[in-house]
Parts: sequence; C-alpha cells; structure tokens
Amino acid sequence: MPAQKVDPADALQLAAITFDWAESLDTKDWARLGSILAPELTVDYTEVTGQKWDAMPAQDFVAMVSDKGFVGDPLVDSQHFIGASKYETISEDCIVGSHQLRAAHQRYTAPDKKIVEAKGHCHALMQHTYIRIGGKWKLGGLKPKMYWTEFDFDKIFKGGS
Repeated sequence: MPAQKVDPADALQLAAITFDWAESLDTKDWARLGSILAPELTVDYTEVTGQKWDAMPAQDFVAMVSDKGFVGDPLVDSQHFIGASKYETISEDCIVGSHQLRAAHQRYTAPDKKIVEAKGHCHALMQHTYIRIGGKWKLGGLKPKMYWTEFDFDKIFKGGS
C-alpha cells in the first residue's frame, strides 16, 4: 500500500513542532519543549543511550533531557540542524516525520564558556511520531538513527544527576 499524502497545512504544523523541539533543546527552554509534547511518548534512544520507553510520560521525558547529565548540563551547548523532512500519514491522527539531523555539541570547562573541553557532533535521521490530540498536533515519539559522529561525542554528556 503506498504512503498516504500529508495535507500541506498539517506538514507546516509538524515542521513547526520539529523546529520547537530542536530550538527548545538548544536554548534549554524546557517549558517550550513540554508545550509540544503529547501526554505520553514512545522514546527509542537505543542508538543514543541504549534505552527504549514505550510509554514515557511527557514530564518524565522533559526531566530526562533537562537533566544535568544530559542536555540540561549548563556546560554543554548544542545546535540541532534540521535538514530535509519527509512525512508519511499512518492514520487520520498519526503522522511519522523523518528529518535529516546534524546535532553539534560543545562541552566547556567552566560556566564562562571560554575553554572548550570537548566537541562532539552527531549525524542522524530523526524519526518523529506526531499524534493529533483534540484537533492539535503533538510530538508523540522520537527515534534517532545514528549515522556517524565527529570528534569526541562520547565526552559531551557526563550522565547521571
């Protein structure tokens, strides 16, 4: 069965969600991140952390990424570049988006951010699942497929709270 076409108006809304996802990570704006999430997410970080959650509450996802051992580390800056995107309608209320992604990261030695401790960049395809809830699209799932990394990606995140 061929993929169902996505309404262009829906695609614009999904692109805005994807932009807000990336920008919220890079600016550490956790309220903004929470505002685009479905109440429960499927999170498959098998290729990033080795973990997968089939039903993670949105507040737990925000807590995980905002943790000081992960993206919430004040010594880590990032920029998630979204390249081309492709959308596939799964059902009336579910669309999957595949997004080219380059996520640049830098870890600093101190809060003044004058000395770079490590650089680590990731090249991936990010699969987002979007769910329509009450007529509004929300991010309901994430699954990155890592292609390769540059520099010392393994030295960016220190892990743990």
